[in-house]
Parts: sequence; structure tokens; C-alpha cells
Amino acid sequence: MSSFNSFASSLNKTLYDFGSSVSQKTQEFSRDLPSLAQTTQRLVQEKLGQVTDISQLPQEYLELEKRVDALKLVHEHFLQVTAIYENESYDYPKYVRDSVNEWSRTVATRVSELRHVSSAAEAQHVIAAPTQETEPKTLHYALSKVALNGSQLVDNLDAPRTPRETQLSSGLLEFSGVEAELAQARLEQDAAVKAQFNEKLRGQLSGEIARAAAARKEVFQKRLQYDVARTNLLNAKPEKEASLRVQMETLEDEFAQCTEHATIVMQEVLSQADLLGAVRRLAAAQHAYHERSAAILEGFLGAAEASAATTATTAPDTSAADVSPDASTAGDTSTPIDLDDE
Repeated sequence: MSSFNSFASSLNKTLYDFGSSVSQKTQEFSRDLPSLAQTTQRLVQEKLGQVTDISQLPQEYLELEKRVDALKLVHEHFLQVTAIYENESYDYPKYVRDSVNEWSRTVATRVSELRHVSSAAEAQHVIAAPTQETEPKTLHYALSKVALNGSQLVDNLDAPRTPRETQLSSGLLEFSGVEAELAQARLEQDAAVKAQFNEKLRGQLSGEIARAAAARKEVFQKRLQYDVARTNLLNAKPEKEASLRVQMETLEDEFAQCTEHATIVMQEVLSQADLLGAVRRLAAAQHAYHERSAAILEGFLGAAEASAATTATTAPDTSAADVSPDASTAGDTSTPIDLDDE
């Protein structure tokens, strides 16, 4: 039994000595590694031009960096413009205001509904009920609403209405429908641009281009550490030279490996980029919108011209009675108009 205890004690001592030795070697190696303070100081010195012995990267690597940076800039510049397609009201007239009246009408409707409830549960249901969706704030919807309001104004004139007034009311109503169709077509274009262009470019920026940036950052860090290690070895005491040389050679290998990896990553980014394909999809969305818009407008104009021709052959000549409006009564576009006024 005593021999077993002696063996166990000897084994424990051996393991302890081995652990202490490994720990000491690890600490010594850690002390020899370039510290954060050293790499930061080196970076500042390089920025200030105080050191010139900077390891050079391969020319191929530098050229790839320029190309990836250019690709990234093109993506970002496109998105700075095409992000407008994600703002529904980008073409909404700034002199039109209807949000206050829409809000007021919603409140008035809720108050009216609350007057007819008979319990707290019913009142809570009225308050929590979703509001009716408002029309999108776009130029075409604004034109549609103006035309619809105009048609209703003419319809509300005291009878009897003249044939010209009837024609005006009908024409405005048809134009309102046309503009509503155009508005829907524009919204579909915007959704297509967002999904097929904007999101693709953002995905490329946050995916492959970001992966290249991370690889390049790793190269920069390894290059900095390697240069610090070279300087440390150059200024080392004789007893430190061996360990510092091992460290420098290790960092040199890591620097080379990182550079090779980043080179491959950047080559993949450039070869797999499909920016031109995304641009074609952008153009296709625009083409579909304009083609559909042209067809809608052609249909309206054809019907309107036929109606005008029919009216011209049947209506009496009232040109003498037509009076040109005074220029002083023309609408001032600098004054906000309210589309909810009826």
C-alpha cells in the first residue's frame, strides 16, 4: 500500500512539474508576443511617417484591393439613389396636405362608434380596432384624388347640369381611375426595385464584400504584428534573440498565409459580382412600369378623343359664351391644398 502511495505521490509531482514548466514557457512566449501597446505605437508611428521599414504587400494584392474598393463604392452610390424607391411618398406634391384631416376623420369615427357601445368590452374593441388603411402618398394617387373630388364637385352642382358639365364629371372620374392604376403600377415597380436591386446590393455589401474586408483587416493586423516582431528582434538582447526569432518567423508565415487567403477572397468577390445583372433587373422593373403606364394612358386618351369627337359633332356652338378666367384668380401653387376638402 505504501509503495502505491509513493507512486501516486511521485506521479502527482511529475505532473505538477510538467504543468509548471508548460505554464512558464507559455508565459515567456506571451511576454515575447507583440503587445497591443506595441502594435498601437507602431501604427501611430506609421501614420506619422516616423518609420519607413514597412513590409510591402504584393502588387497583385494591392490591385485587387483597388478593384474591390471600386466595386464597393459603385454599390454604395447606387443605393444612395435607389433607396428613394423605398420611400413611398418620394414624388408626392409638397403642397398637398391631408394627413391632419385623415386623422381627424379617424378620431371622429371612433367617437361616433363609442357613443353606441353598451359595455366596456365593446368600447375596448372599438379603441383597439385597426384603422382603415389610407391611400398611398404618391403623385398618381394625389392626381386620382383631385380628379375624383373634382368629379364629385361637378356632380353636386344644382340641376340641371349642362352636357359639358356631365362630360366633365365623367371624364374626371375616368381620369381618377387611370391615375389610380398608374399609382398601383408605380408601387409595384418600387417593390420590384427594392427586392431585385436594393436588397441584392445590400446583400453583396454585407456578404462577400464584407468578407473581403474582414480578410484584408486580418492581413493588416498580421503585417503590423510581423513588423513589430522584426523590430523587437533587431533590438533584442542576445538571450532573447532565439525566442524572438521563432516568434518573428511564425508571424511571417501567418502574414503570408493571410495575404494569400485575402487574395483568393478578393478574386472570388470580383469574379462572382453580378452588378450588371442587378442593373438589368432595375431597368426591367422600370420598363415594365413605363410600358404598363403607356398602355393605360393610351387607352384613356383614345377613349377621350373619341368622346370629344362625338361631342363636337352633336353639341351646339357655345364658344361665344365661353369666358376666359381672369389670371388673377389662378391657383397659387405655393399655398397648400387639402385633398380632403369636398
